[in-house]
Parts: sequence; structure tokens; C-alpha cells
Amino acid sequence: MLNKPNKRIFSGLMILCAAISILIFRLAWVQLFLKDRHVPGSKYSLAKMAEVQSERETILDSGRGRLYDRNGKPLAGETIWTVAFFPQEENKGNIGNTKRDIALNRVAEILGTNHKALLNKISPLKEPILWPSSTTGDPLAITPTQADEISSLGIDGLKVLPFARRYNGEMSGRQWMGYLSEAAPRSSSGLRIPMKGTAGLEKTLEPLLRGVGHTEAYAQVDARGNRLPGSDIKVRTPANPYYPLSLYTTIDMKIQEGIEELAVKAGIKEGAVVVLDAHTGDVISMVSRPFYNSERISPEGGEWNNRALQAVEPGSIFKIITAAAAIETGVTSPGELFSCKGEFDKYGLSCQQGKGHGPLTLEEGFAVSCNTVFATLAERLSGNQLQSFALALGIGREITWQADNTLGMNHLKPLAGEQKGTIFNTLVTDDAGTRVQTAIGQRDVRVSPLQAANLIVTLLHGGEVTAPRILQRVNFANGQKLMDLSRHLAPTPFGRISKNTTELLLSWMRKVVTEGTGSSLQSAKWPLAGKSGTAQTLVKGMPRNNQWFIGYGPFERPQYTVAVVVQNVAPGSRHTATKLFGQVMDLLSETSPV
Repeated sequence: MLNKPNKRIFSGLMILCAAISILIFRLAWVQLFLKDRHVPGSKYSLAKMAEVQSERETILDSGRGRLYDRNGKPLAGETIWTVAFFPQEENKGNIGNTKRDIALNRVAEILGTNHKALLNKISPLKEPILWPSSTTGDPLAITPTQADEISSLGIDGLKVLPFARRYNGEMSGRQWMGYLSEAAPRSSSGLRIPMKGTAGLEKTLEPLLRGVGHTEAYAQVDARGNRLPGSDIKVRTPANPYYPLSLYTTIDMKIQEGIEELAVKAGIKEGAVVVLDAHTGDVISMVSRPFYNSERISPEGGEWNNRALQAVEPGSIFKIITAAAAIETGVTSPGELFSCKGEFDKYGLSCQQGKGHGPLTLEEGFAVSCNTVFATLAERLSGNQLQSFALALGIGREITWQADNTLGMNHLKPLAGEQKGTIFNTLVTDDAGTRVQTAIGQRDVRVSPLQAANLIVTLLHGGEVTAPRILQRVNFANGQKLMDLSRHLAPTPFGRISKNTTELLLSWMRKVVTEGTGSSLQSAKWPLAGKSGTAQTLVKGMPRNNQWFIGYGPFERPQYTVAVVVQNVAPGSRHTATKLFGQVMDLLSETSPV
């Protein structure tokens, strides 16, 4: 006789056996009598639904925000047409189908392959793929006409789809755009989905560019990876009317591409070109050499560094600062006469090529970049004066556009990585030799190309330093404006130089072209004005030069300011910076209504 605990165990086992028996009976009933019944809301039977394991998808758009130039041309996030191949339906005839073979042969021609290679790639597919480019491995872009033709062929498992291509895989000088990390996992189709900005605008604008979900094309497949009969290839999107955001820069892509081409033709290996709007200070173009590929980053090479923001030895373009300080402090006057014998007799300083200029005024000394004249001025100025006027003109400090508590960000500074440069590396000194070397842009002086171009804007604005802006507005996906990013100044406690002094310096810059070191620019399409510079430096112990030319044009009605630096060239080389400055200005004249 069972005791009470054993009775409870026995009863539990009986109940469990009864439940299992009911479950087995129910499964048998479904398999034998309900297998052909359709599932409510689905076109598949229970038996067929049992074979459905999952969906297979390919990413078409990561959902990341788009970057545009000032005219609305895509910079990052361009939509292209590409061809997607999905797994075939089971038992779909792929061999001996003449009509299909003819259609696939035409598709192969458009995709730049052959019929056999195409079949070998798509026949065994169990995951969808976007047909890759043979050069970059990223989805191949086809023309709208090709897209229409392929779609009209009606090939099973093939779909022409829009794809959001972040970059085109080409080398460029747009380091300000930055690049994305590839830390995110690959999609089921093997497509990389980089989601995090790592440098440039991609990094500084990450909170705005980050998406709310990706868009994908998908199809249902069975346990064997075949697409279910009659199942369509569908597109699924987050369907958010506000995201991704559209961010409009001040860059003019046509000008950017034109200057990149000029830099290549000029044979520049290292350097930068910056173009600013003379009226607003906005960044129109910023080219850095060597070029980089935003999809093939080499951390060791450093090509992704934006040389337009990096401070280097400026040479004689710094004489603009020295002249401004001398005039403003009254240690000289425009009509003062100096005497240049070729050698300064102190500090081992000489004029270019060791030739004397003879008697000359300050204006003439500026035009021919006479070291003797500016060494004389440096002996009269203090170190504090040189540094104060440099800071007042936007040299030796950060100047780019920035704002606090904007667009949900505590601090927004699109052009991150800007180097402020230096005037003196140590405490400001009154050592005459140090001042002389500083006054001609040597020793500790470092200036970035962006600062140099903005220096000219400052002079054109009567001494008022404008903060260069590269991001102008942000829109929602539906076109509604989120915010305009207003221009602002880059003030300093060191005040500003007088308008009379700025006008004097601007007129002297014209004389540089008509009678001085920039005389080769007289044949330019616009009347130009500017200042040349050659800085002596050492690279791995070898003497090298940095060549500069900065200025504006046209002289009567300035539209653009330009700074060109060609770095690390052999001493005695032809002044490539001056020639490239003229070519850039000629290019700008073709795009300007002036």
C-alpha cells in the first residue's frame, strides 16, 4: 500500500503522461489533417510555414545623416542604383532556360563580367548580395538607364535598388570630411555597416549624423535557404519623417574638385590650399595633400591628417603681421627710407639670394620681401608687440566657428583638430635676435593655411576677425529646417588694428603682384593681390623649404581669399605656391559672376 507522499508522486507522473499524450495527439492531428490549411493572414500553409526559418536581408542605407555642399550636391551619403541578387526560388529553372540566359547575359555585360562568372556567383546563393565593384568591392553603381533596362528583364531573384553610398572610394583632399570606423558587425550579406565617425566632420557631427535605423531589402527563405515560392523582395525602412538629418556645408564641390585637380597637376606632394569667401569668411574649399581614401585609411601613413589646419613655418607671409605692428605702434611710417645692402650684418641674416635692394621705402620693402627692412622694424618692436598684433589678427590662436549648447551638443566645433600655432614657444622675449627671426616668420612661428587665408579676410573686414564656418544649416529628412548656424566673429582681448592700416596693407599686397615677388601673376584673369613667403625648415635633418602665397582677388571687388602652402621642397626650387595661387584664382574667376 502506497503511503501519502508516494501517492502524490504517482499522481503527478500520471498527469504528466496525460499531458504528453495530448500534445503528441495534437501534433499528429496537425501533420495528418491540417497540413494543407492556410495560416490566417498568410498565403502559406502550415506545412510550408514550418519550412520558413528566417528572412535574408541586405542593408541599403545605414540611416546615417547626409552631408551636402552649399549647392545641395551630396558629399557623403549619395544615393546610387545598384543590382541586388537574392536566393532563387526552389525548383526554379536556372539551366536550359534560353530566355533567362539571354537576359542574364545582358546583365553580365552591364555589370562588367561574363555570363558564366555571373552564374557561378548567383546560382548557389543562400544570402543576398549587392553586386560589387571590381575595384573597391563596394556595391557597383549603374546609370538610371541601365537600371531601367535591367528591371525590364524581369529576372527572378534580381532587383535594382537604391543604395546609400557613403563615399565613392576615390582619393581626395577632403580630409575635413573625415571617415567612419568599421567596428560595427557585417550584415548577413557581408556588407560593412560603418556607423561611427572617427575623424573630420564625421566625428564632430556624430550626434547629428547618427541614424535611427537602417533600410534593408529582404526576402523569406526556407530551411534550405531557398526563397519561398511567390515571395516578393521587399524594402523595410524606419519610416521616420525627420531622420536622417541633412547637413549643408559651405563647401563648393565644383571648386573643391577643380583645385584638387590643379594640385595634382602641379605635382604637389605635401601642402594645402584654402579658399574662403571674402565677404563671409566661409570655407569654400579646403584641399590637403597627400590625398587620402576615406574607405581605405592607413593610420601609419597619416594621409588623413588635414594639413589645412596644421600650423607650419610661414616665412615672409608673417611680414604682414610685422608691418601692421610697426605701423600701428608708430615705430615707422610708410614713407620711411631704408637701405638694403644684401646683408643685415647681424644674426647671420641676409636678403633673398644675398642681393641688396638699395634704398627703398617700407612699401617697396614689403613688395620685394626685403629681410633687411623687416629686421630693422623687429629691432624697434618688442616681443609683446609682435605677439599681441599676431593674436589681434587671428594668428597664434584658434579661430574657427564654434558654439555652446547648440543642436543638443554642449560644444559644437565642426573643424576640430585646428592647431592654433605659435609666435614664441617660450615666454615672450626681448632678445633682438629672436625678434628678428620671428618678424620674418622663422624660429618658433607657426601658422596654419586656414589662419593665413583668414588673415586676408580680416584685413578686408577692416581688422575684424571672422570665424571661418564650414557648416551652415541642418534640415530634417522632410526638408523642414532644423537650424541655421549663424556666422560669428573670433574676438580677442588684444583688440584690432585700424582700418587705415588694413587698407594700406591691402594696397601693398597689390604692389607685390605689380612690382614685387608675385609679378608672375600679372597675366592672371583677375587683378590679384597677395604676399609670398619661403620658410626655411629641417626635415629629418635635411634643409627644406615651405613655399607660401596668400592673397585675394579680384583687387577692386574681392570675392575670395586664398592661401597656398607647398611643404618640404628642396631649397632653390621654383616657387610652385605662387603659380598654383594664380591657377586657383583663374579657376575661381570662371565660377564667379564678377
